[in-house]
Amino acid sequence: MYELNTADYLFLKYRTHLIKLEDITKDFYPNLCKEKILEKARQHKFPFSCIRLDDSQKGPLFVHLNELANAFDEIYRKSHSIFQNTTQKAIQSVT
Repeated sequence: MYELNTADYLFLKYRTHLIKLEDITKDFYPNLCKEKILEKARQHKFPFSCIRLDDSQKGPLFVHLNELANAFDEIYRKSHSIFQNTTQKAIQSVT
């Protein structure tokens, strides 16, 4: 049986390799307003790079699917590691 990885899931969801930043933020960063999204993109504060396909500043920003998948996987690995360490410390303090 085939197991979907993060990149496969994102491709099935968005059906493209270059995903509009607007779509990503709508799904995964709903707390950010449009101004904050643009500010974070300009300052490179997202865990992935944002690109424009032309030189126009009014053009939409895009994120490559593999870079987004890698960023999500890295966030998961860090969070899971913290969770495991915290859980083990809690178990050790009980025994």
